Amino acid sequence: MTELPLPKEPDSAKGKAVREQYFSLTKATGKTVKNYGELYQRYAPNSIAAQALDQEVAGVALKAGNSTRQVIQLLAQGPFTQHQAATLTPEEKQAALSKLLQYAQQTVNEVQQQRYLEYACAVTGKIQSYPDLYREYVGSDLAAIQLDQKVTAAALGAGETPQGVGSLLQQGPYARFQMDVQHVSPSTIEQYANGTVTQVQAIQSLQVGQSERVRTRARELET
Repeated sequence: MTELPLPKEPDSAKGKAVREQYFSLTKATGKTVKNYGELYQRYAPNSIAAQALDQEVAGVALKAGNSTRQVIQLLAQGPFTQHQAATLTPEEKQAALSKLLQYAQQTVNEVQQQRYLEYACAVTGKIQSYPDLYREYVGSDLAAIQLDQKVTAAALGAGETPQGVGSLLQQGPYARFQMDVQHVSPSTIEQYANGTVTQVQAIQSLQVGQSERVRTRARELET
């Protein structure tokens, strides 16, 4: 098979670091690749495989606490986007930029929805699709908010960062309904999500403190 010309090296140090991060995260998914060039040659010719790789890399990055914006920048250095832009002139790249950004944003949203779904299934004990989950909870703000709280507790318990959990909640049924149907601004939903994380953290701290006091009292009684 004829090898593809490798994409141009990023001009900035930040761009080079982001490309290296994409490669490192690819290895974290279990892929055996020696360098970015080998990664590109393996995935760029197959757009389906390249997009699937983007989803895996995005999942690892989001779980590690990277922001949505950071992951979008990350996907810009993936084989799929780089191959899409490889043969374009600078003018054509500028024209295609919005579509590529839309692709990256949609990929991040889909990955976050799937991650939210996995936590939701775990805390509710029900195995279902994201559309089914959305339909079940979209009719009741209270039920949807309570689900967000349970998902938050589970995600924090799994070791995810508060910032990462806040980003995760923005793809839950409550947040999506508020933004897509009620046209609530993303910044307001971000405040809600971060507030939910803070609230759950406070409750968890209180519970830990109470448990420690109970254990201390039990030891005192034993002595």
